[in-house]
Order: sequence, then structure tokens, then C-alpha cells
Amino acid sequence: MKLKFLGINGFELRANGKTLLIDPYVTRDRDRLSVPAVVRKHIKEADYIFLGHSHWDHAADVAEIASYTGAIIYGSETMLNICRHFKMPETRLRQFENRRSFILEPFSVTPLKSRHKEPMGYPGYYQQAPERIDRASDYLEGGTWALLVKCGGISLLNLGSANLIDEELRGIKCDYLLAGIAGRAPDYLARLLECVRAKTLIPAHWDDFTGHPVEEPGERVDMNRFFEEMKKVDSKQNIKVLKVLETMELQTP
Repeated sequence: MKLKFLGINGFELRANGKTLLIDPYVTRDRDRLSVPAVVRKHIKEADYIFLGHSHWDHAADVAEIASYTGAIIYGSETMLNICRHFKMPETRLRQFENRRSFILEPFSVTPLKSRHKEPMGYPGYYQQAPERIDRASDYLEGGTWALLVKCGGISLLNLGSANLIDEELRGIKCDYLLAGIAGRAPDYLARLLECVRAKTLIPAHWDDFTGHPVEEPGERVDMNRFFEEMKKVDSKQNIKVLKVLETMELQTP
């Protein structure tokens, strides 16, 4: 299985001819939330798209991706109502239920209730399709989910925002932990690694996505400070920092 980091909390997983995307947002334009030419340049295909939450920096490219890939969209009620605004057919929408797994050969994906980092921008929910989605503030958070992905003996846990519900994650063991680290609370890393045992931690949501093209991301997070925190929390934890648009081969344990 191959893993590609798309920046922010965006990931592309490829295995057995299938492509699964998590929070695929590659547009970085200050004036337009989604630029089709940029999206099509970096995302060629998708079978499944999973959204950990529905903020613009996670979800604003989904309608464009779905328009040319035919991908099925998985997310919260709010996320699916945003999709309905863009006239996506019901046959391609799947709503999360806590701990109800989706079996999508070769992947299985289990959504787990989670929390957004605090303070949160643009809180709220859509219980029906909104009339307008044309500004960042129209992409309401809608509830945040962690995603446990398994494929070919490899397991990954993704947290797209730097917070968690401890009891939902306690006792999980995984090969790769894809963890958002921007805006984290002082106790976030300690709580996370107390609950989750991961062979490799891959930090996400560290890049500056406000105006920097995806090919030339800046740093939103002080990575030196992150490594210093990790030394105090767990100096033995294996950490792999992926560059934006870097691909790595995930090894079967």
C-alpha cells in the first residue's frame, strides 16, 4: 500500500488498484476556495473519499474531485448535506455511524467519534442542504471523526484535528498514526500516546496552507518545538515527517 501526503490532513491511499482519499484539499488560492486545474493536476482518481470533518481546508475540493472521479463520499450528516448542495447523487453518499465499519475491498474504514481542536472556527451543523456554500465560513465543522483504516495487514489511525475523545481511542494499536498537530493543547500529545500505541507517528496539519501553493508549503507549526515535546512525552516513539506530496510505501508488519 502506498501513502501520499497531500498537505493539511489530506492523504491518498492506493492499494490493489483502488484509491482512498482522506480530507483531500490541495487548492491553496487566497481568492478561490477550489481551483479545478489545481485539483485535477494533483488528484487523478479516487474511488472513496472520507472526511474527518467538513471545514473548508478539508472539504472544499471534494465536489470537484467527485465530479470527475465518480467517488463515493463518506462523512457526517453536515458533510453529506454540503455534498447535496453541490447536487451529488444520493447513491454516492454514505453517513458515518460511530464504530460502524465500511468494508471497501481492499480497505476497511471505521469512523470513531472525536473532537476538533479548540477554539474552533466555524462551528455548527447542517441538517439539510445549505442554500449557499461559497465562503470558508459556509463550511461548518459538523462534528469531527477519527478514522481507523485497515488494508492488507496494515492499520492506520487518522486524527485530522489536534484533539480527541480519550475513551474512543483508548487501547488502539496501529502501525501508523496520522495525527494533526496544529493548535494542539499542551496535554494533547501525552493523552494521545497514552491511548494509542503506534509503531510510527506521522504528523499532519503542520503546513501553512494560506496562500502557499501545495508544491511550496510553508510551516504553520514549529516542528522543532513539536520534536522537543515528543522527547518529553515519549522519546522512543518513531516519527516520520512526510513532505507535502511525498509518497511512501507502507510496510506490512
